[in-house]
Amino acid sequence: MPLRFDLGPFEKLFIGKSVLTNGGDRTTFIVEGNTPMLRARDVLTPEQAVTSSGKLYRCVQQMYLEEDTAKYQGSYLALTTQTISEFPDCHAELHAADVLIKSGQHYKGLKELKKLIEKHADTFSGAQRKGSLPRVAVRAHN
Repeated sequence: MPLRFDLGPFEKLFIGKSVLTNGGDRTTFIVEGNTPMLRARDVLTPEQAVTSSGKLYRCVQQMYLEEDTAKYQGSYLALTTQTISEFPDCHAELHAADVLIKSGQHYKGLKELKKLIEKHADTFSGAQRKGSLPRVAVRAHN
């Protein structure tokens, strides 16, 4: 089923390992196929990923966009362990994300990890605030 994107001026859309940047006018794109996609507002940059949960989100984001789980498996496991040790109350969110990720539903796993980031946004001592968190809003292909 094709996805329709209405992109504002200079808004970016990450499609797999590529980035589509819109020109100066609002434009509508219809994308067909089964390629991982995230809007720029859903992407966490390395500079934004300063906490263990942010780094975990970024790791899964890269698994998803690059379609290469094996490449990031070691980092994923280490970051999951680190996040659990920092936030023991996050077990439910991590378990939900892990089930999805292990079944190949990385996009849905990102949505679960976003809940974790939002849950602990106030404890990040200003490193990440609710206003700067990625909003996962693109429909999943998985």
